[in-house]
Amino acid sequence: MSKDSKQIHRLTVNGKTWAVTELENQKIKISHQELTFRILREPTTDQPDLVANINGKVLIARREEDRDGSGYLIRLNGRLLKVSLGRRDQSPQNAGISETVLGPVVITSPMSGRIVSLSASPNKPVNKGQPLAVLEAMKMENEIAAPKTGIVKEVYVQSGALVKAGDKLCLLE
Repeated sequence: MSKDSKQIHRLTVNGKTWAVTELENQKIKISHQELTFRILREPTTDQPDLVANINGKVLIARREEDRDGSGYLIRLNGRLLKVSLGRRDQSPQNAGISETVLGPVVITSPMSGRIVSLSASPNKPVNKGQPLAVLEAMKMENEIAAPKTGIVKEVYVQSGALVKAGDKLCLLE
């Protein structure tokens, strides 16, 4: 693939979306992070797992049954993720319909790591998509954004804290 033939996609994982650009030589760029990948084993009928090496880490993925058909359910190293991939220039199926998150939301850590910065504080108003925390995991910084506009009611961690996948970070109303 030449540099002129880059394709840009939308990758959505558990409701968070990134721009993915295909590069040459088994590389992709997700937002501004360049990743090297190599498929180690394609899924087959006998071995349904996809095994890949991404930036030196081996990941095992298996497609699960998705009852609503709006994407894929992928079990990645044991963690279930809702994934969809589309062309960036395509409009989503439900264009014009806003995704509304009602009621209080407990923001949890998507993976194990260390909180390197925390911008959420009690009684602070936030907008949808605004960063609440930055989590460092596997030498990468992952921004955790507000899923809706609201007010941070409680914060359960502090900067520098070690967290596991699923640990509560804050409460958003």
